[in-house]
Amino acid sequence: MVCIEVCVGSSCYLRGSSKVIAEFQRLIADHGIDLKVRLKGCFCLDHCTQGVTVKIGETIYRETYPEDVPRLFEERVLSQIKRDGTERATRTEG
Repeated sequence: MVCIEVCVGSSCYLRGSSKVIAEFQRLIADHGIDLKVRLKGCFCLDHCTQGVTVKIGETIYRETYPEDVPRLFEERVLSQIKRDGTERATRTEG
């Protein structure tokens, strides 16, 4: 399971953490991997002056904007799930 934590403390919240969370939620749903990813809010990752702070696994990302989320998601979340061999088969529309 990949754990994503997004700071929702006052500084990060004012800088748009709710939009960052919404973008992660959208991507998790679009990829159908909600059982493989834990997304949660947290308080203070000790980088309050550096924009929205996100922690994926043990790595901290500062100054995260909603437009950064797809790249982080691809590079850190999907790649980890693929490495673990737990990615769900691609959905088919029909």
